[in-house]
Amino acid sequence: MLKIYKRTIHIGTPEHIQRLDSSAYYGQKNSVSQRISSALTIPAMIAGAILGTLMFSILFAVLLIPMGVIGFRAWRLMKIAKQQARDQSIDAEFTVIDDRDNQ
Repeated sequence: MLKIYKRTIHIGTPEHIQRLDSSAYYGQKNSVSQRISSALTIPAMIAGAILGTLMFSILFAVLLIPMGVIGFRAWRLMKIAKQQARDQSIDAEFTVIDDRDNQ
């Protein structure tokens, strides 16, 4: 767990001490544009994560689909080449002569 403490040392009389919150610290009130941007920060990060995931998925699919098609065609060509090599084999007939009878 992370704890952050802010320590402030005030030198002077108590009537000059002001409470230090964010608006008093920066000396200005939050403007409308700052409130809008702080309200849109989290939805913008979520939208960015979703958009990034979609773009990565689209890129992956664009690369994967053509590679799958090329791989399937190569596999099919190899299968056809093996079949043709098997068909072109030479069959030979031979006869075995047993010479044990001649002894």
